[in-house]
Amino acid sequence: MSTNLLVTGPPRSDKTTVVRRAEDRLASRGYQAGGIFCPQLRSDGERVGFEIVDLTTGEARTLAHVDREEGPTVGEYRVNVEGIGSICAAAFVRAFDDADVLIVDEIAPMEVYSDEFVRQVRRGLDSDHPLVAAVHHRSREGFIGEVKARDDAEMFEVTDSTRDDLPGQLTERVIGGL
Repeated sequence: MSTNLLVTGPPRSDKTTVVRRAEDRLASRGYQAGGIFCPQLRSDGERVGFEIVDLTTGEARTLAHVDREEGPTVGEYRVNVEGIGSICAAAFVRAFDDADVLIVDEIAPMEVYSDEFVRQVRRGLDSDHPLVAAVHHRSREGFIGEVKARDDAEMFEVTDSTRDDLPGQLTERVIGGL
């Protein structure tokens, strides 16, 4: 059974919602999740960026924002590479020590600018911890392509017909692998 469960789908397909609902279901059954998630930042109804948040502590940094003046560019956003690295280093250490399951939202072009993110996610993928991650839909190259091509990973695509059932499927797969 795969220990790395990868959720993919086009932008705005609710990958994050699926992963978070699986996390909530696991918590309701007594399982502790650790890792990161990357919610949108909105202003006046418009998406202006993303945060990166440690699931265990709630500590957050800006991941990328339209108003940043430094950092690599992905679309209209500038990436806060240092912020990603600082959150990931601490979040994954805690997750490996205390969590039953690792959550990564999302393995995508912005996050992979951080060597620390790549190092910690690779460590998670190679570990005995079950890992549930949202993965960028279109990317096939570099680290994202490497993650998708792993023999120990199973892909789940979010569509209109799978969206509601995936959190339960992921929960059962994680529990079955513990």
